[in-house]
Amino acid sequence: MAGSSPMIMSSTSVSASSLDLRALTYLTPVDENLCCPICRSLLIDPQTTKCRHTFCSNCIAGALEISPTCPVDRNPLERGDVSAAPIMISNLVNDLVVLCPNTPLGCTATRARSLIEGHLKDECGFVTVDCPGCEDKILRRDLREECMHTEDHESICPQLTSSCQHCSSEFPRSEISSHELTCDEAIMVCDACSVGCPWSGRRREATAHVLSCAFTYLRPLLHEHASRIAALELENKSLKKRIDILMPTRRDSERSENSSGLLDEQTIQILTEQEHIRSDLERLFAAVADMDMKQSLLTIHMSENMRTREEITMIGAAVNNLRSQLLGLQLLTLRQQSGAGSPSSGSSGTSTRAAVGSILPVRRMNEAIPGNDRVKL
Repeated sequence: MAGSSPMIMSSTSVSASSLDLRALTYLTPVDENLCCPICRSLLIDPQTTKCRHTFCSNCIAGALEISPTCPVDRNPLERGDVSAAPIMISNLVNDLVVLCPNTPLGCTATRARSLIEGHLKDECGFVTVDCPGCEDKILRRDLREECMHTEDHESICPQLTSSCQHCSSEFPRSEISSHELTCDEAIMVCDACSVGCPWSGRRREATAHVLSCAFTYLRPLLHEHASRIAALELENKSLKKRIDILMPTRRDSERSENSSGLLDEQTIQILTEQEHIRSDLERLFAAVADMDMKQSLLTIHMSENMRTREEITMIGAAVNNLRSQLLGLQLLTLRQQSGAGSPSSGSSGTSTRAAVGSILPVRRMNEAIPGNDRVKL
């Protein structure tokens, strides 16, 4: 053909035999009074009951097989109580303008619903028909007395062979798709690519890679973490909504005051209790901070007292040592003096003891000795 080559259509084309009136698209809004109460679509072959309710013929027949009552008011109803609806109702629904069901394929025709079946049967160029030359399916607009789509047919004929794009092997076209799904030379990615594995290679190398891929073993854990994160995000969003309800921002509060006025009593009580709780928490935090400061100061004082006590103990030990040395020097001096006046030994001994007694103070047994707990140097 001079323009575009004829094309073989898929099974998406709608013909008169496959027409579904309930799937049609109407150009004007549909009146609900013209819809069937059962299927909620525009009436098809409308039937009216003795209680003056109108249904599609197939819908009311199926409903009566289930229950012998009217689907609307539940009054007893038999098959003989149903008759054809007035011709005016049929004309109203059949005169509505609809789009051709093959509009997605390019047909721009619009017809009354009663004429759409004839359009598909005789006029629509996007209905598939049998090619007279090869008995294949082609568009009606491409129909000729002779087969005009031989080249197109050869490009898709399932009996011809085609080579695999990965391994270059020849297979029938009907089997090439299934072969490419299992071809060892096909390039594929790791099953753990969704969690970060960057590997890609031939299918025959995938088994060895899986055994050494760390992402494969971590994938269940990472998926679990991802699901937990998603759950936490949902929970976080719900909590934010609750916070926004309980703690509106200043702008929202001003807007609500300007638009809707005062809040109800229960909401005001909740907000008041919330402010009280917040002030109590602030006081508790301040008290805890004060106690922490006092505890730190007490710890510093205790450490200083320990150091002072150790220093006092060391000073007391040094004083006792000096006292013992002083006593020894005094005794040595007295002996030297007593050695110089030996004839009067008795009087000198008495005078020596008196001198020592005058130098050293006399202690009683019940008095506390200052160096009693001194540390050995």
